[in-house]
Amino acid sequence: MTLSPPSSATAYFRPYLGVIYDLDGTLVDSRMDFSRMRKAVIELAGRSGIPPGELHPTMSVPHLLGYARDRLQQLGLPPGVYLRLEAEANHRLDELEVEALDGVARVPDALEHLKQMREAGFRLGVLTRSSEAFTRGALGKEGLLEIFDRIRTRSDSGPVKPDPESLKILLSDMGVPRERAVYVGDMPADLDCASGAGVDFIAFVAGGEKAAAQEEELRRKGARRIAHGMMELHREITGRALREPTPTGASR
Repeated sequence: MTLSPPSSATAYFRPYLGVIYDLDGTLVDSRMDFSRMRKAVIELAGRSGIPPGELHPTMSVPHLLGYARDRLQQLGLPPGVYLRLEAEANHRLDELEVEALDGVARVPDALEHLKQMREAGFRLGVLTRSSEAFTRGALGKEGLLEIFDRIRTRSDSGPVKPDPESLKILLSDMGVPRERAVYVGDMPADLDCASGAGVDFIAFVAGGEKAAAQEEELRRKGARRIAHGMMELHREITGRALREPTPTGASR
C-alpha cells in the first residue's frame, strides 16, 4: 500500500517537545532604535582603531562586531583591544535597550498562545541577542516572563545568537533534544541559527507595512514554514486552533 505524502497543512505532526522563541518582533514589538545602536557600535569601533569608512550603518550589530574583531586582528592589535570594544559596545547597547522598555508591547494573541502551549506540556524558552535586563523587563512588563522555562540572552557567557551553539546550549539546559525542538523567529539570522543547530524553524511574520518584504526575504533565505500571527503559529505547532481566552468570571 502506497501512502500519499502529507499535505503542507499536516506539517505540524512532528512531535515537538520544546519551542524556542526569538524576542523582539516575535513575542513583543518595541520601538528599539536599531540605527542608533549600529551608529554607537561604529563610533566605538573607530575609537578602537578601525579605519574610517570601513563600517556601514546598514550592517547588523553582529556583523559590525565580527568585522571589527577580524580587522583589529589583521591590524596586529592585541586581543584586549577587541575585548574592550565588545564590553563597551554591549554596555551601550544595554543602555539603549533599557530606554526602549516603555515602548514595548506584546504581539497580539501572544499571551493566549503561550498559556495554551504551557497547558499542553511544551517546554518553552527564549533565545535573543537582547540583554538580560531588556529581555526580563520586556517579558515581565507584558506578563510573559513566568511562562518560560529558560531564557538565553547576549548577557549570558558563551556563544551568542546567531551562533548555533547558543541554541544548542539552551536546548541542553531545557532537556530538549534538537530533533524535538522548533525555533520561531522573524529574521534571517534566526533561520541561520536554527539551521546551523539542526533545529526546525518557523518564520513569524506578524504584519505591518514591511510584512511583505520581510516574508520575501525569509523565503529567499530558505524559510519554508511561515506563520502570519500567533493563531497560525499555534496551529502550525500543535495542529489545533488557538482557543479564545475565557472572560473573567465566566464558567468553564
